[in-house]
Amino acid sequence: MLGDTSILTAAEQAIRAQLIIPEQQELFDYWRSKRGASGYPMRADIQPGEIKALLPCISLLDILDGGPVGGTPKLRVRLAGTRLRDYLGIEMTGRCLDEFDLGDQRLYWDAAYREVAEGGRPAQGVVPLTPWRQPHIFQFWLRLPLVDGEGRIVMVLGHDAFLQSEKAHALANRANLRIA
Repeated sequence: MLGDTSILTAAEQAIRAQLIIPEQQELFDYWRSKRGASGYPMRADIQPGEIKALLPCISLLDILDGGPVGGTPKLRVRLAGTRLRDYLGIEMTGRCLDEFDLGDQRLYWDAAYREVAEGGRPAQGVVPLTPWRQPHIFQFWLRLPLVDGEGRIVMVLGHDAFLQSEKAHALANRANLRIA
């Protein structure tokens, strides 16, 4: 595991304690280890070769300018790992998130991305893949902010794990279903 969890801030401790997927704990610790002076890593700090085993579940989203003030930021998928395509059944790379019909989960995801993009805080949660017609599969997700050279949050680094089984149902019941 990268990073020393004994020096986490209280907010970081709370987020990390809610991450029940080991790969998400690994990515969170990696993200923390790459923080710069702004308190966040830049995209250039994230080296794919250093997180090779996580890549199928990784996503990178650009935060586009021109989103509504106080509204949901407009996000375009720069990179979507193969696991996302496998479970969602579509290629997301190059598309904006508002193009997808998320049904009754739209407000949930809007709030999650606002938390990261505008609040500057990592967010995590778990949802069933109901909008993708797979309600028996749970998506355990983590979203982390990335900044540009001026310290502005311009990207979101994501990790998604998909679990189906009685164990997934038990974990979903145990997980905090709200944004951290």
